[in-house]
Amino acid sequence: MNRLGAREENILNFIIRDYVRSASSVSSGRIFESKTFRLSPATIRNAMLELDKEGYLEQPYTSSGRIPTDKAYRYFVDNLMSHKDPTRNERMVLDELVQEVRSRHEMLFENFVKTLADEVGLFTGIASFRGEPRIEAYGLEKVFSEPEFDDRNLTVEFSRLIDNIEGVAEKFLAESFEDRPSVFIGGESSLKDAKEFGSVSMKFSDGEFGECVVFSLGPKRMNYEKVSSLLNFIIKDMNG
Repeated sequence: MNRLGAREENILNFIIRDYVRSASSVSSGRIFESKTFRLSPATIRNAMLELDKEGYLEQPYTSSGRIPTDKAYRYFVDNLMSHKDPTRNERMVLDELVQEVRSRHEMLFENFVKTLADEVGLFTGIASFRGEPRIEAYGLEKVFSEPEFDDRNLTVEFSRLIDNIEGVAEKFLAESFEDRPSVFIGGESSLKDAKEFGSVSMKFSDGEFGECVVFSLGPKRMNYEKVSSLLNFIIKDMNG
């Protein structure tokens, strides 16, 4: 995918981050009023029209606002997001969690996945398939509180994924990397029922449980930057 011009790229970056935060479509007026850019309203509108034409934005309703497309999220993941160190509070929680894992040598237990799900704010699971499959998952209530799930059809589709959690975890194990988080947006996933969702996953190896995978699932509006950073931190901390 070719890089956008600096102006379009910066505006796309603003739109994605604003939409992830607010779940509201973003208008040219919203961008201008943010005072993030020294650009006229007409220049912002023209840049958004260019992003529309290139397939990075779409108009969900008849309002003037725009939301990112799958192509936009992929561009963001590949070119704009960074892996940030966790905040001090996040680091304290995650370090404590890793120490508990190491001391008990139990990679798959309820407290681990609950804590991680709370930190990323999404449905999160951890799985191993050495011998009998072992899967822990948590966070369904949290993810269903997102506004996307006011749409009953999306709620049913997501529930269908969770009903097949073992198959979902196997797919993530097969398709994820060990050295970095794997991000799947909408139709990029080979999971049949994940076309309207996003996910971040990462593999790691454990002496007792063999090859394992941690994954988070949610709406495509999920904060890929935060989730990728936290998964990357905790997996590398465990391996360290």
